[in-house]
Amino acid sequence: MIKADHISKSFDGRVVLDDVSVEFDTGTTNLVIGKSGSGKTVLLKCLVGLHEVDSGSIWYDDIDFTALGFKERKAIRRDIGMLFQGGALLDSSTVEENVKLPLDL
Repeated sequence: MIKADHISKSFDGRVVLDDVSVEFDTGTTNLVIGKSGSGKTVLLKCLVGLHEVDSGSIWYDDIDFTALGFKERKAIRRDIGMLFQGGALLDSSTVEENVKLPLDL
């Protein structure tokens, strides 16, 4: 189970996620749909730890991911998979940083 509990995320003062809660049960297929720019990708990046949330918490089963240190998060990330639409890169990173990302996580 992956759960977002009242998470919020903003960039440069622009609120993208505001008090969002959602739960995805283990073994189920889920869809995240919405208009372009509505925060779908930001939500998913927060769920897998690519973005830190400003407030709220992310849970993996009974583990509060947002309360863990880097090493503990890294261990959990090894069990997480995410496929970006069109093989997208992280636009805030260089090409080298994008290539090295799986090694650093």
